[in-house]
Amino acid sequence: MSRRRQAIRWRTAVAHLLRPGPVVEAGVDQAPGVAAIVRGRERDRRATLSAATALGARGVTLALTLVSVPLALNYLGTERFGMWLTISSVIALLSLSDLGIGYGLLNSITKSIAHRDIPQARKQISSSVALLGILAVVLAVVFVVALSIADWPHILGVRSSLARSEAVPSVLIFALIFLLGLPLSVATQVRVARQEAYVAHAAAAAGNLVAIIALLVVIATRQGVPALVLAMAAPPAAAVAVNGLLLFVRDAAELRPSSALVDWGIAFTLVKAGFLFLVLQASITVAFASDTLILAQVLGPDAVSEYGVAFRLFTIPIGLVAIGLTPLWPAYGDAIARGETEWARSTLQRSTRTALVLAVPAAIIFVTFGGWLVKIWVGDTVVPSLLLFIGLGVWTVQTSVGQSIAMFLNGANEIRLQAIAAAAMAVANVVLSVWLTTLIGAAGVVWGTVVTYAAFVLVPMAAYVPGVLRRVGEQRVVAPDT
Repeated sequence: MSRRRQAIRWRTAVAHLLRPGPVVEAGVDQAPGVAAIVRGRERDRRATLSAATALGARGVTLALTLVSVPLALNYLGTERFGMWLTISSVIALLSLSDLGIGYGLLNSITKSIAHRDIPQARKQISSSVALLGILAVVLAVVFVVALSIADWPHILGVRSSLARSEAVPSVLIFALIFLLGLPLSVATQVRVARQEAYVAHAAAAAGNLVAIIALLVVIATRQGVPALVLAMAAPPAAAVAVNGLLLFVRDAAELRPSSALVDWGIAFTLVKAGFLFLVLQASITVAFASDTLILAQVLGPDAVSEYGVAFRLFTIPIGLVAIGLTPLWPAYGDAIARGETEWARSTLQRSTRTALVLAVPAAIIFVTFGGWLVKIWVGDTVVPSLLLFIGLGVWTVQTSVGQSIAMFLNGANEIRLQAIAAAAMAVANVVLSVWLTTLIGAAGVVWGTVVTYAAFVLVPMAAYVPGVLRRVGEQRVVAPDT
């Protein structure tokens, strides 16, 4: 075979691997049983591709973390660095401002695409963009008004005059960037629903690369925390915008949102569907974003730095597991919508085993060598305790198994139990974390999370799964193959 023909075949194979388009393309004009097998393989292929590209994006994110944390810590000092970490956690509370519409859209549009109802999918997308645009404007007005009332330096636990002067501008910049990107987040959900998360991951990687460069420029020019926040937040937001442009102009123009297609009946349905996601999302955000706030209030910014550095170390294995599991959400939804529940059952078993195989050894390694790694990474400025490392190791294993179960329940649209469990966990976590922090220091917030997550989330979800598998197996709702 000539080199030219080999090159053509290679380009064709790569184009096939990376081609955009919904998974329903697989299996057309084949017998139902064969089509189901082909679609199952196509789901696996897309999930693997999304995981692989997410791994690359995670590598860039890891590089951003490895570069930003020691540079920012040494440049800002522990107080201003702790303020920077706390701002990130506070603004994470804004993620609930979409009222769960994004996740509600994900499940709704996955079903529409599985049934090839493109007109309905486009109405759902258009209605979501309109809703999120209105919410962003309203929330921006409320936030600007509230900005003049809240004592942000006190909330962030900073005392020096320099840190206090930077608090309000830093929070304002971070919040406005988030709000501008709120309507654009619809494109990411559509990518995920079409099992094209790999495109969004590539865009995110590009945004983080630009953020690394911007970070170095800010530090080289001796700018303050507001400029650092802008450098870290703006490029990823711009990447989301580019992803949306590529999706609705090049890859899926038939799904492009239009003001003429906004249907307020559909919008209301999406709000209803998203309410449980809102409760779930808000509860998770409160449970985890509250850790740095608790430490800032009880122990001060130095404890936030201790916790933040150690936590970011363990985000490496947690993130790797999440990379492999997240693409399964829309894949489960597509399979269940078509009545192909055996694929869902076997995939849940495989994903849970894989999560444990990855998480347990990683947790042991990071607990054993965590102190040494932190010292190499940031020096002696921050010295996390062994108790903090052990707690994060246990949490790594817990959350890996929990993510595996949650992806299946999300795809099956079983959100109620998750929302109730997460709400109970959030309340218990805050109370227990405050108490444990006063007893054992920064490790208290982690052990509060470990105990409450196991009791209120992990055990109930694991017990609930067999019943869900039976129900979706009995439904056998099969979407048309043509």
